Amino acid sequence: MEAIEAVAIIILIIAILILVYYYLLNSPETAQKLRNIVPRTADAHLNEVLSSNSGYDGLTKESSGESSSGSMSKRIKVKLNDIDMSSLNTDAFSHKIDAFLDDKSDQLIKEWSLATTSDLNDLESKFSETAGHVDTLEKSFDEFKKSSEEFQKVTEEKLEDLDKRIESLENK
Repeated sequence: MEAIEAVAIIILIIAILILVYYYLLNSPETAQKLRNIVPRTADAHLNEVLSSNSGYDGLTKESSGESSSGSMSKRIKVKLNDIDMSSLNTDAFSHKIDAFLDDKSDQLIKEWSLATTSDLNDLESKFSETAGHVDTLEKSFDEFKKSSEEFQKVTEEKLEDLDKRIESLENK
């Protein structure tokens, strides 16, 4: 994999992460569920895990039966089945992505120096205009070349005539 491909993949991953962040930021239901699952500090999370009323009523708590409060078996394991996925709508998410890209497209085009279809149309019209000028110049050059050849022939004829006259004057 070349360096350019690696950079492109990294840019795509960053863009996806930004889009997911904005989606979570703009979706209050999902953000609230994440706030309930992910604690603000580690101490608060530890207190909730160790206490019997943890506040995670909809989630399953798995333990191995050991009585030690600091064991790994007391940790909460969140299963995807426990999280309500009804609020995650792919159509709404794709519409939000489209709206984000539409909103930021001008900024991305300027920052990354991207070409748009209007830029390509301008370049095509300039190219056709330049090609027309080149054709005109080529025709003019051909005409000049022909007239130059004719001028050269006329000049040679005049020089030959002058040479003949000079020879005739010298021979007298």
